[in-house]
Amino acid sequence: MKINNIDKPKNISYDFKGIKIPSRFFFAPINTGLSENGLLSEEFFDFYKERSHSSIGINYIGNVAIDPKYVTNQNTAYFTNQTVQWEMLVKSIRKQGSVPGIQIACRNSSLIPIRKMINNNIEAYLNKVRKDIVNIPKEEIQDIIQKFIAASIKASDLGFDVIQIHAAHGYFLSQLINKSLNIRVDEYNAADLYFLKTIISGIRDKKPNLIIDLRISFLEGIKNDIQEKVEKDELINKLIDLDIDIISFSNGIYDINKQLIYPLEQWGHACFLKNIFKYADKYPNILWNYSGNIWDLDILPLDELPNNLSFSLGRSLIADPLFVEKSLNNKTDLINRCEFKNKCHYYSLNLNHIGCPIYELNKNMHV
Repeated sequence: MKINNIDKPKNISYDFKGIKIPSRFFFAPINTGLSENGLLSEEFFDFYKERSHSSIGINYIGNVAIDPKYVTNQNTAYFTNQTVQWEMLVKSIRKQGSVPGIQIACRNSSLIPIRKMINNNIEAYLNKVRKDIVNIPKEEIQDIIQKFIAASIKASDLGFDVIQIHAAHGYFLSQLINKSLNIRVDEYNAADLYFLKTIISGIRDKKPNLIIDLRISFLEGIKNDIQEKVEKDELINKLIDLDIDIISFSNGIYDINKQLIYPLEQWGHACFLKNIFKYADKYPNILWNYSGNIWDLDILPLDELPNNLSFSLGRSLIADPLFVEKSLNNKTDLINRCEFKNKCHYYSLNLNHIGCPIYELNKNMHV
């Protein structure tokens, strides 16, 4: 990884294996709910095209399931035999100036995802997940591993330069890497990370120049913060030995506490950023990525942060697709700022797809 200072003092770019990432600010992977039966709607195209600019280093298509069997909800995207749509989307993102990235995900659970923000019976959830993981046959885990590899290779063939493996938010891989949830004693235990090593080596064998990103939840809400930080320190010391280029931090498990995924405004700006400083300092050859409550680039202490620390933005870019561009060009007074209306986490509101009153209001004003 080569790090380049660029003409805007708040920003830098990266070079990975011949691919230039033009900005340290990324569009976070979002499950939009704007696809049906794997097919991408016109709104899906527009959503990502509008958020592709040279000010957005990587534009991640969020939560693309490895197979229709493993979707999060009925409007989750996945690959079908009709690949023309995906190729068009990749070309559009690249033409607009961003690097096309994609998040590959798997939800494998007998539990129906809860809609409320906080689960009032966490222990019952934990016990059910433990039982599910112990009882899943080896053959099914092996099949999921191969599907992760196949979906990643297919995404690369379609033109995506960055593959993010989703191991956060209580998804299947998130459960497997968690010692509190995965109590298996075979090769798919939580300590050895054999399943992750197999996925990554399987991708690398076919796509040696692909940029591989792994997303994890730093705080999950299962134990107290101190215990979870110790466990994540142990995990990260193992992850850095894997052949990955980016480690992305989020927080939370959907079926325990969604507020960790969508931090409350009163928790403050970039409220979890302090948790990951030391990793970027300690491991300069990996690109580290932070997400969570970034609504003002001017108050990010960029001069004090390592250059290999990047940022994924969700709500700010949902409310205003030009949020980063306006911020970097001293046009902050023109930003349509997120007001925490919370319609972006649509599933909790029994809605079918993402929405944003701020974005919709300003778009209609310019029609």
